[in-house]
Amino acid sequence: MSPCPEETDAAADAARNAARNAARNATDDAGGGTRLTNGFATGSRTRRGVPCAVRWLLLGVVLPVLAAALAFPPGALAADARIVDARTADARTADAGPALAVRSPQPASPPLHVLCDEDLPPYAYKEKGAQSGARGIYPELAAEAFRRMGLAAAMVPTPWARAMAELNLDCAGERSGGHVGGPVGVCGLYATAQRRSVHDFSAPLFEERLHLVLPVGTTIPEALAGSDGVAPAEPDGVAPAGLGGTPLVALRGMRLGVVRGWSYGDTLDAAREAGAIVTEEAGSEAQNLLKVAGGRLDGAIITREGALWLRDRLGLTRLVTMAPRPLAVMPVHLAFRRQDGQHHLLRAFDAAIRDMKADGSYARIVERALNGH
Repeated sequence: MSPCPEETDAAADAARNAARNAARNATDDAGGGTRLTNGFATGSRTRRGVPCAVRWLLLGVVLPVLAAALAFPPGALAADARIVDARTADARTADAGPALAVRSPQPASPPLHVLCDEDLPPYAYKEKGAQSGARGIYPELAAEAFRRMGLAAAMVPTPWARAMAELNLDCAGERSGGHVGGPVGVCGLYATAQRRSVHDFSAPLFEERLHLVLPVGTTIPEALAGSDGVAPAEPDGVAPAGLGGTPLVALRGMRLGVVRGWSYGDTLDAAREAGAIVTEEAGSEAQNLLKVAGGRLDGAIITREGALWLRDRLGLTRLVTMAPRPLAVMPVHLAFRRQDGQHHLLRAFDAAIRDMKADGSYARIVERALNGH
């Protein structure tokens, strides 16, 4: 039997309504909409896309950040960070105590230059060759003393006239030797009365014995004959009178060689100025020794060690002779200008020399220098 048309239409309408309801429920489930269970709503109603909870969470985080960025630009935030860092550093320094307090930079100590004669072997001279440093008794003793004092001192071989010009310079600024700003000392000079009035001196570093050197065959004055030992000197360095009178009397009538610009002590300098003895100047002791050997001078005033050193190296052993008794025994010193204020350094230098004498290093340095090593 064929069904009734009305019943057929009613069944079709019911099927279509059921399909639409099913499709609507499926769409609501996919979009997060409200599901109906037994006619009651479950879950929260939201729009399609981002859920409401997430949207409110984003607004709660982003809005404060944007407000802070507008109120404090990046430069201000960096400045605040630097201030905080500085305050933290200050607090850390304060906690550490005075030992970690910030110190202002200290100026470097000026360099110390010590000049010595460049042509006075074996006491002081300029080394030949590429090294061209200072050699001899005085620079080597002084260098060791300064080393023990913990000071780096440059020992500079210099023409003696220039060294004395450096020491006697009264004005500040560049010196003739090119040393600017630092104290300049001179090692190996006699402490005459005039020099003591303007310079500070160390204790005696060494003693030079001034002897009369004569051509071989010349009669040695009686006042200078006798023992070859070291005679005690008077306060001004002049040796005491011998049997034949004072050393100065023995020099009268002689034409004697001396080195230009040198002092020979207060007594001999005064005799030269007064004309009591006649002198002829040369550039070095070697020149005077050659003049004596060639008969161009009656004699020359030369240091004992210098005469022995030069006589052997110049081959003059058979041409010259040396009076046994010294004319004078002259202590030599290290000196600084009084304006340089090196008094305490000089006292420390004296102590170092005493220690060197006590432990034997002083004698070893002198012996090595006398032998040319």
